[in-house]
Amino acid sequence: MKSSAEIIQFPIDRQIYFVRETARVLERRHGEAADRFWKLTCRRLYARLQVQGMPATEIEKEIDAFCQAVYLEMQHAAWAAWESQNPKGAA
Repeated sequence: MKSSAEIIQFPIDRQIYFVRETARVLERRHGEAADRFWKLTCRRLYARLQVQGMPATEIEKEIDAFCQAVYLEMQHAAWAAWESQNPKGAA
């Protein structure tokens, strides 16, 4: 009797450490350096998912979700930094 199983990968956008670390690196780099880092990160992510046997359409969805997660993390960090520098309730 043959049995088969489907492997479901943990979503990339839920890998909090990876998302936060990527966001922190992008916050420190600017211009060409940031572009190179971002492209390299996405290419490596694509290759990793491809090796794991994920179809191209699913890989693109995972990368899109990862991009959104990194962008949101950068927004949260910027907002937190802004809040920490502005007094609350000062008249």
